Amino acid sequence: MAFVVETGAGLSNANSYASVSAADSYVADRGIAGWTALSSTIKQQCLVNATDYLEATYRGAWKGNRVSETQSLSWPRYNVIVDGFNFPANLVPTQVINACVEMAIRASLGETLLADQGQRVRREKIDVIEVEYQDYSDPTQRYPLVNRMVMPYLISASESGFAVVRPLRT
Repeated sequence: MAFVVETGAGLSNANSYASVSAADSYVADRGIAGWTALSSTIKQQCLVNATDYLEATYRGAWKGNRVSETQSLSWPRYNVIVDGFNFPANLVPTQVINACVEMAIRASLGETLLADQGQRVRREKIDVIEVEYQDYSDPTQRYPLVNRMVMPYLISASESGFAVVRPLRT
């Protein structure tokens, strides 16, 4: 596997938003156990899986436009305005890199980031243990920290171009 980190140049062969050294620094700053014991190859694989998750989850929701039609990932982008400022078109946001590392940590713990969804359990009883899930509950695993990290770079409802119109009462 060729491990290629997106530098902000819009690489056609990039497969990760975060480098191993960026991940190591992020983990060290937060005192997260377990990551340092992994080999560089395993860390790279986890970062690629994490990038795959970010691409599959957010690809159509990022603000702005990709800088090149040949770039393999969604970032870098231009026309991205965050907090009233134009984000540079030759960078990957730190929050996207950090979100990638967060998902890589989960991948390193054996979590399937994008699990296939089967039939939802209504009731399951094994001996005295019984499980019943809420009606209409979404079985998809959620990652609120990651969602909040990338939120400033996502298109909001007010930016989507859809107008919300209420019908007139008669």
